[in-house]
Amino acid sequence: MLGLGNSSSSSTYISSGNAASAYSMSFDGSGDYLSFTETAFAIADDGDKFSISFWAKRDTTATDADFVMSNVNGYYRKINFTSAGDKLEIEGDTNGQSAYGAVTADTNWHHYVITLNNKSGTGTTATVVIYEDGSAVSTSVSSLGASTANLTVDSIGSPSGGGTNGFDGLLYQIAIYDKILNASAVSAIYNSGTPIDITADSGDYDNSGDLTNLWNFTEGSGSTAADSVGSLDATLNGDAAFSTTTP
Repeated sequence: MLGLGNSSSSSTYISSGNAASAYSMSFDGSGDYLSFTETAFAIADDGDKFSISFWAKRDTTATDADFVMSNVNGYYRKINFTSAGDKLEIEGDTNGQSAYGAVTADTNWHHYVITLNNKSGTGTTATVVIYEDGSAVSTSVSSLGASTANLTVDSIGSPSGGGTNGFDGLLYQIAIYDKILNASAVSAIYNSGTPIDITADSGDYDNSGDLTNLWNFTEGSGSTAADSVGSLDATLNGDAAFSTTTP
């Protein structure tokens, strides 16, 4: 159990002159998702590092689970809010190997970061830190990273066709890093609730070069959401649509 209830250090973002995206992605919770090439993110071996940063505004809480990222081939392999709405969870390719952090169950915009550091080697549980709005939250880890399994995903949202897993609300600026975002960088990205351009280093944020994937939704329309850093361009499915509602 990681007792991580402390706020991260304050930081000031210095504008690089490039604005954050003016668009988010909207889902209605019933078969909406973005599909991309199935990709395995390494989390199981000595030295594996992973961070994901995103903004979310859920339309409902304490009803069904909201899947932020998932895989069509299993109900694990996911990053999701639990059905009670008060936990953010990450689960790898091995069922039951997971971690979750206590988050706020409401329908406001919040910024989230999950970092995973497998610094003790294969066969050991990784260190996981989960943040909400720039502050680390109380986090519990259950053997995540302790097998040879990775985190293999192919969707933003859930391709389950609705039911209990579809994301219901808005997602914004979904970013994956191959390094650990420290507390100062997380605070700088949150920026007191005002999104920043994470493709440029500024202030306490110096991780733009560590980005491996970024869905910024800057297109504003159409059937594709580009991965502006990597190669995982995503196709919109169902009623997934660009929205001008942003944090």
